[in-house]
Amino acid sequence: MTEESAPVAAAEAPAPAREPKIIKRYTNRKLYDTVESRYVTLDEIAEMIKAGAEVKVIDNRTKDDLTSVTLAQIIFEEEKKTSKMSLETLRDLIRYGGEVAQRLVEGARGDLRGKVEAVRAVAEHQLGTLLERGVATGDRAKELVTASQEAVAAVQKRIDERVRSAIEGVSSIGEARRQMEEMAKRIEELEKRLDERKE
Repeated sequence: MTEESAPVAAAEAPAPAREPKIIKRYTNRKLYDTVESRYVTLDEIAEMIKAGAEVKVIDNRTKDDLTSVTLAQIIFEEEKKTSKMSLETLRDLIRYGGEVAQRLVEGARGDLRGKVEAVRAVAEHQLGTLLERGVATGDRAKELVTASQEAVAAVQKRIDERVRSAIEGVSSIGEARRQMEEMAKRIEELEKRLDERKE
């Protein structure tokens, strides 16, 4: 954890570790979801991961952990369908392995943390302005602070969960970009809500 991210992380309680959903891979290459008691496809596993589920793939016979191999297959299959990654990114992934993806994710995380801090600063400034003008009563000010803190904490929690999932699973770079854009939109919505409360 960097010094910059320490204050943000301290503002929220640590997320409890979730037990991963166990997927068994049989010798015939079929994948079996032990929680839902049914066979699943790589696409379905990708959707589980995108929805935030923790997934662990094990070889039914040897009990070897095949999660990273399966996630690499998912990335390969998605890239075949959509071709979202540039050739340069793909070459770098081959040359340098997961380090490239981790640097991209950490850079995105830093950008998102900066935006969260900016929203927090705007909220604090607006609250200060309201209090200086005497517009808000003590109860209204408390409500505004609580709502702002809860919104920022919720955004930060979602960012941390998605980044943690991305780092652990080295998911598609295109998906990470989509999630960053989605988070940026949510931050803009929070800023608009804060501006509306100011008025």
